[in-house]
Amino acid sequence: MRGLYIALLHYPMVDREGKVVATALTPINVPDIARTACTYGVRRYFVVTPLGTQRRIAERLRDFWVQDEKWPLRQQALRLVEVREELEQCYREVEEEEGEPPEVWGTSGRVGLPYPILGWEEARRRLRERPVLLLFGTGNGMAEELLAACDYLLPPLRAGGYNNLSVRAAVAIILDRLKGEDHDGNGRSH
Repeated sequence: MRGLYIALLHYPMVDREGKVVATALTPINVPDIARTACTYGVRRYFVVTPLGTQRRIAERLRDFWVQDEKWPLRQQALRLVEVREELEQCYREVEEEEGEPPEVWGTSGRVGLPYPILGWEEARRRLRERPVLLLFGTGNGMAEELLAACDYLLPPLRAGGYNNLSVRAAVAIILDRLKGEDHDGNGRSH
């Protein structure tokens, strides 16, 4: 399996009114998503924000857990976290580490978007063949120009009429669908 990298983006996001904004960091996302990423073998978890004050908060949160030797499992997970100003930095770092450019996959809770959707089975197959940078949005989701720049989008998570998962929950579900042991419900690993 090739490398899977995730990025939690804070710009360009959409707010409740549909305006493109930079969203604020939610502190719990840094350690919680890191723990999920570590559980599913993600190579690196990027927290991306153009706001310097928000980057410093994310770095302090990461450093707190990495330096606290009383919590070795959290230390291990938080070592995956890299804080960056721009998505392009993440892309270049993955390309450098993997020796080839990653495919960029986006996520969105919105249905009917006019972009290529990658089904779960095909996503698992492609993940075995090439590196992937998987993008997660904050606020009310990624702006259209960011979604349009992705090679593929993963299917929206659906379980009923209510559709307002926290990004932490969405990351866990998506990583399990991509890298969990039982994808078909019949006990067969893929």
